[in-house]
Amino acid sequence: MSTVQLSESIYHLLRRRAIQQAESPDHLAETLLREHLLPQHAYVETVDRTSGPRAVIRDTGIPISIIVSYLRMGETPESLVERVLPQLTLAQVYDGLSYYHERPYEIDREITENTEAYGRIYLREHLGVQEYARISGQANLREIRPCA
Repeated sequence: MSTVQLSESIYHLLRRRAIQQAESPDHLAETLLREHLLPQHAYVETVDRTSGPRAVIRDTGIPISIIVSYLRMGETPESLVERVLPQLTLAQVYDGLSYYHERPYEIDREITENTEAYGRIYLREHLGVQEYARISGQANLREIRPCA
Protein backbone atom coordinates (compact mmCIF):
# COMPACT_ATOMS: atom_id res chain seq x y z
CA MET A 1 0.00 0.00 0.00
CA SER A 2 1.27 3.45 -0.87
CA THR A 3 0.80 6.61 1.14
CA VAL A 4 -0.37 10.06 0.10
CA GLN A 5 0.32 13.28 1.98
CA LEU A 6 -2.73 15.49 2.57
CA SER A 7 -2.83 18.96 4.02
CA GLU A 8 -4.16 19.07 7.55
CA SER A 9 -7.32 20.93 6.52
CA ILE A 10 -8.17 18.40 3.78
CA TYR A 11 -7.51 15.52 6.14
CA HIS A 12 -9.92 17.00 8.71
CA LEU A 13 -12.61 17.34 6.03
CA LEU A 14 -12.01 13.77 4.94
CA ARG A 15 -12.08 12.51 8.53
CA ARG A 16 -15.30 14.41 9.30
CA ARG A 17 -17.07 12.97 6.25
CA ALA A 18 -15.75 9.48 7.04
CA ILE A 19 -17.23 9.69 10.54
CA GLN A 20 -20.57 10.83 9.10
CA GLN A 21 -20.58 7.85 6.74
CA ALA A 22 -19.27 5.41 9.37
CA GLU A 23 -16.20 4.62 7.26
CA SER A 24 -12.49 4.86 7.78
CA PRO A 25 -10.74 7.88 6.25
CA ASP A 26 -8.61 5.50 4.15
CA HIS A 27 -11.65 3.74 2.70
CA LEU A 28 -13.42 7.02 1.95
CA ALA A 29 -10.30 8.51 0.31
CA GLU A 30 -9.92 5.39 -1.84
CA THR A 31 -13.57 5.57 -2.90
CA LEU A 32 -13.43 9.29 -3.73
CA LEU A 33 -10.18 9.01 -5.68
CA ARG A 34 -11.44 5.95 -7.55
CA GLU A 35 -14.60 7.84 -8.59
CA HIS A 36 -12.64 10.84 -9.87
CA LEU A 37 -9.53 9.28 -11.37
CA LEU A 38 -10.71 6.09 -13.05
CA PRO A 39 -12.91 6.08 -16.16
CA GLN A 40 -16.59 5.57 -15.54
CA HIS A 41 -18.32 2.41 -16.74
CA ALA A 42 -22.02 2.59 -17.51
CA TYR A 43 -22.63 -1.10 -16.89
CA VAL A 44 -20.20 -1.88 -14.06
CA GLU A 45 -20.59 -1.23 -10.36
CA THR A 46 -18.61 -2.25 -7.31
CA VAL A 47 -20.57 -3.95 -4.57
CA ASP A 48 -19.35 -4.62 -1.04
CA ARG A 49 -19.37 -8.28 -0.06
CA THR A 50 -18.11 -9.96 3.08
CA SER A 51 -15.07 -11.07 1.09
CA GLY A 52 -14.45 -7.47 -0.02
CA PRO A 53 -15.50 -5.25 -2.91
CA ARG A 54 -16.45 -7.00 -6.14
CA ALA A 55 -16.99 -5.55 -9.61
CA VAL A 56 -20.23 -6.76 -11.19
CA ILE A 57 -22.45 -5.95 -14.14
CA ARG A 58 -24.98 -3.42 -12.82
CA ASP A 59 -28.47 -4.80 -12.07
CA THR A 60 -27.39 -8.40 -12.74
CA GLY A 61 -24.90 -9.19 -9.98
CA ILE A 62 -22.75 -11.09 -12.50
CA PRO A 63 -19.10 -10.61 -11.51
CA ILE A 64 -16.61 -9.33 -14.05
CA SER A 65 -14.37 -12.22 -12.94
CA ILE A 66 -16.98 -14.70 -14.28
CA ILE A 67 -16.96 -13.02 -17.69
CA VAL A 68 -13.14 -13.06 -17.81
CA SER A 69 -13.06 -16.72 -16.69
CA TYR A 70 -15.45 -17.77 -19.47
CA LEU A 71 -13.33 -15.95 -22.05
CA ARG A 72 -10.23 -17.74 -20.76
CA MET A 73 -12.07 -21.04 -21.29
CA GLY A 74 -12.55 -20.18 -24.96
CA GLU A 75 -15.88 -18.39 -25.04
CA THR A 76 -16.23 -15.21 -27.07
CA PRO A 77 -18.25 -12.14 -26.09
CA GLU A 78 -20.82 -13.19 -28.69
CA SER A 79 -21.11 -16.77 -27.41
CA LEU A 80 -21.45 -15.45 -23.86
CA VAL A 81 -24.55 -13.41 -24.68
CA GLU A 82 -25.99 -16.02 -27.04
CA ARG A 83 -25.56 -19.18 -24.94
CA VAL A 84 -23.87 -18.77 -21.57
CA LEU A 85 -25.17 -15.52 -20.06
CA PRO A 86 -28.14 -14.53 -22.26
CA GLN A 87 -29.29 -11.95 -19.70
CA LEU A 88 -26.28 -9.82 -20.72
CA THR A 89 -25.84 -7.62 -23.77
CA LEU A 90 -22.68 -7.26 -25.81
CA ALA A 91 -22.35 -3.70 -24.49
CA GLN A 92 -22.35 -5.00 -20.91
CA VAL A 93 -19.76 -7.69 -21.70
CA TYR A 94 -17.46 -5.24 -23.50
CA ASP A 95 -17.80 -2.68 -20.71
CA GLY A 96 -16.89 -5.40 -18.21
CA LEU A 97 -13.84 -6.32 -20.30
CA SER A 98 -12.82 -2.67 -20.49
CA TYR A 99 -13.08 -2.51 -16.70
CA TYR A 100 -10.94 -5.65 -16.43
CA HIS A 101 -8.21 -4.28 -18.71
CA GLU A 102 -7.96 -1.14 -16.57
CA ARG A 103 -7.68 -3.17 -13.34
CA PRO A 104 -6.42 -6.66 -14.20
CA TYR A 105 -4.72 -7.10 -10.82
CA GLU A 106 -8.07 -6.75 -8.97
CA ILE A 107 -9.99 -9.20 -11.14
CA ASP A 108 -7.11 -11.70 -11.42
CA ARG A 109 -6.78 -11.71 -7.62
CA GLU A 110 -10.51 -12.36 -7.31
CA ILE A 111 -10.30 -15.23 -9.80
CA THR A 112 -7.37 -16.76 -7.91
CA GLU A 113 -9.11 -16.42 -4.55
CA ASN A 114 -12.23 -18.17 -5.85
CA THR A 115 -10.59 -21.49 -6.69
CA GLU A 116 -10.99 -24.68 -4.71
CA ALA A 117 -7.24 -24.98 -4.22
CA TYR A 118 -7.01 -21.46 -2.78
CA GLY A 119 -9.94 -22.23 -0.47
CA ARG A 120 -8.22 -25.32 0.89
CA ILE A 121 -4.98 -23.44 1.52
CA TYR A 122 -6.87 -20.59 3.18
CA LEU A 123 -8.75 -22.95 5.49
CA ARG A 124 -5.61 -24.90 6.42
CA GLU A 125 -3.79 -21.67 7.28
CA HIS A 126 -6.65 -20.21 9.32
CA LEU A 127 -7.94 -23.37 11.00
CA GLY A 128 -4.73 -25.30 11.42
CA VAL A 129 -3.93 -28.66 9.85
CA GLN A 130 -5.70 -30.79 12.49
CA GLU A 131 -8.95 -28.80 12.50
CA TYR A 132 -8.95 -28.65 8.70
CA ALA A 133 -8.48 -32.43 8.54
CA ARG A 134 -11.34 -32.92 11.01
CA ILE A 135 -13.89 -30.73 9.22
CA SER A 136 -12.89 -31.91 5.74
CA GLY A 137 -13.33 -35.55 6.75
CA GLN A 138 -9.69 -36.39 6.25
CA ALA A 139 -9.16 -37.23 9.94
CA ASN A 140 -11.23 -40.43 9.59
CA LEU A 141 -9.56 -41.69 6.44
CA ARG A 142 -7.17 -44.58 6.87
CA GLU A 143 -3.97 -44.64 4.94
CA ILE A 144 -4.32 -47.06 2.02
CA ARG A 145 -1.32 -49.30 1.61
CA PRO A 146 -0.67 -51.66 -1.27
CA CYS A 147 -0.99 -55.36 -0.49
CA ALA A 148 2.32 -57.19 -0.07
